[in-house]
Amino acid sequence: MKSTAIFLAVLLLAALAMAKEVTTEIKVSGMTCQACAISVQKSLEKVKGVKHADVSSDKGIAKIEYDDAQANEQQLRDAINKTGFKAEPPATEKK
Repeated sequence: MKSTAIFLAVLLLAALAMAKEVTTEIKVSGMTCQACAISVQKSLEKVKGVKHADVSSDKGIAKIEYDDAQANEQQLRDAINKTGFKAEPPATEKK
């Protein structure tokens, strides 16, 4: 039992060491005012792992800092879409 607890503690520490804070920008369409941006920001900040969200209705961009061990970009896009605004698909690289 004691060795299991130690193993789990080591595993948890390893996972925390591998986690990193990531910053991403997501293009958001449909926002027309600052109230729209605040709605998107609040929705993003409810996602577990999000440290900070800065949303600009003028630029149509959401800049999000998050812990990639707790959240991923798809969860962020889903949070934006739930507000009624549209998270644009990520730009793909041209080959």
